[in-house]
Parts: sequence; C-alpha cells; structure tokens
Amino acid sequence: MSPFCCESAWLCLAATTAVLGGIILSRSKSPRQLGSRVVCFAGLWGGACLLSLSLCYSLLLFSLSCFLMYMYSSDQELLPVDQKAVLVTGTDSGFGHGLAKQLDKLGFTVFAGVLDERGPGAEELRKTCSKRLLVLQMDITKLEQIKDAHSKVLEKTQDTGLWALVNNAGVFHLPIDGELIPMSSYRKCMAVNFFGAVEVTKVFLPLLRKSKGRLVNVSSMGGEPAWGTWSWGACPKT
Repeated sequence: MSPFCCESAWLCLAATTAVLGGIILSRSKSPRQLGSRVVCFAGLWGGACLLSLSLCYSLLLFSLSCFLMYMYSSDQELLPVDQKAVLVTGTDSGFGHGLAKQLDKLGFTVFAGVLDERGPGAEELRKTCSKRLLVLQMDITKLEQIKDAHSKVLEKTQDTGLWALVNNAGVFHLPIDGELIPMSSYRKCMAVNFFGAVEVTKVFLPLLRKSKGRLVNVSSMGGEPAWGTWSWGACPKT
C-alpha cells in the first residue's frame, strides 16, 4: 500500500468519519438513543476491523457505514402533542390497553373506549393514567353507545377535532376447523371486527376531517398467511 493511502487517505477518511459520526450522534433525541448509537458505532468499527486486513480499509468500511447511517437517520422533530386527541377502541386489555397508556404518557388527550366501563381494564386506566385520559363506555356493535361516545368526544375537543381514531376492538373464536365453529361466532366476528369498525369510522370521520387526522385500523395477520383449516383467520379484521 502506498504512503499516500496510509497517510493522506487515512486522514481524509478519519475526518469524514468523525464529521458524519458527530452529526449522527447530535441527532439523538434521548440519552437512550445516544447510547444505542454509540454501541452501534462500536459494533460497526469492530466488524470493519474483522473484515479488513488493514487499518485504511477498515476505516473506509466504517466511513461508508457512517455515511449510510447519516443518510437514513432522521433529523425531523416529532409533532407536538398539545391539544391533540386520540380515540382508541377496545382498551379493556391487550394492544388497545397498552396503547392508551402510552399515548397518555406522551401527552395526548386519550379517549379510551371499553366494552365494560366498570371492568378491571377500565379501572386500571383510571388509576394509572392522567386526567387527560377519559374512559368511554363503547360497545362498537351498539350504535347508541357509539353516538354517546361521539357526543362526549365532541364536547371535549370542541373546535380542535380528533387527531386519530384507532379501530383496535376485535374478537376471534378458537383457532379450530371452520366446520366446528358455530355460525354465531362468525356473525359476532363480522359484527365487531368489520361492521363495528365501519360504524365507528363513519360516525367519527367529521371530527377526523376537522383536524386532518389519521385513521388507524388494527387488522389480523390471519387474513393472509393463515392455513387452509384456519377459516377463523379469514373473517376477523381482514
């Protein structure tokens, strides 16, 4: 290897890598993210050294890795959550319950729709979350409960509208052969997972339009990769 590569090129690569690495680290939005990026840099440097026989080539690989991280790392700030309201259905348990807690932690005004407002899931939300979270009795198969929830959300949000609607509520039967599943279970799946989500969306769309908000539908992965005998997956939330 020529002296030029060992000296001039090495210094150029080192300077480029230092600049890119510094920019990437400066974009870290939290100490946890900063720590993870430092560990990532250490791993990249170790991998480059293992894959190359010379310091110059190792630094070249590391510099390219830093450049790719720079290109794909985002410097955009998160949108402010002030006066932004989110409605989540099916927050008694599971994903909806966890999402309602997380959104409240981030500072959103959260409307947590539950099947049973006196159930353990609803009580836990009231105890663990801030006053920004409001638990709503909302069986999405009953239009009167949907409209009652809409009136409460409208009263709370006033002119700001609804920033997001998360159609999370859903049910499913035991994953058994379709021949063994009673028709009542099929009808219940469609009533909750399809017609219920459509009904909620239709009622709350005006509030979403007011704030140019988001509509998020939680669906079942069983609709695509489910085995042929798993007919239950073709019905719920597809």
